[in-house]
Amino acid sequence: MLYNLPGATGVNLAPDTVGQLAREVDNIRYIKDTSADMAQAGQLIHRHGDVISTFVGWDSLLLQAIAEGAAGVMAGTANVMPAELVSIHRALRAADLDRARAEWARIYPLMDAIMSAPFIPAIKAAVNATGLSVGEPREPVLGLDAATTARIASLVEAMRSH
Repeated sequence: MLYNLPGATGVNLAPDTVGQLAREVDNIRYIKDTSADMAQAGQLIHRHGDVISTFVGWDSLLLQAIAEGAAGVMAGTANVMPAELVSIHRALRAADLDRARAEWARIYPLMDAIMSAPFIPAIKAAVNATGLSVGEPREPVLGLDAATTARIASLVEAMRSH
């Protein structure tokens, strides 16, 4: 599996490069694309889907990615809302777009809050808010400010009570 993580590596694996690699190297069968670029994921899926399966690594693109034909989504937010993400995935696979969109609308405020904050501390704050104590991030990663932590906790509670 290739991992395209341009935010950390400073290099974006272009879809045609990925396709060429998958055609030339037998054991390359998957890519996790964490470019946050749905147009790029679409090119991977449609131009090169015959040789490589695309997993999108940007949680807030789950609805679009599965509807587009991605093999799946690798989502850190599944630590916070696993049943909800599985349910949306199943609705999309069953071609029940109305149900998928309604469920997505219900979890989107929390998803957006997590994706808009520094990711690792936001995931930890959200998991902590579910009642499962996972502590704070290890240095050098810093925790979230109190206001963001409180907002995420409030959104977790709202999602769980809905």
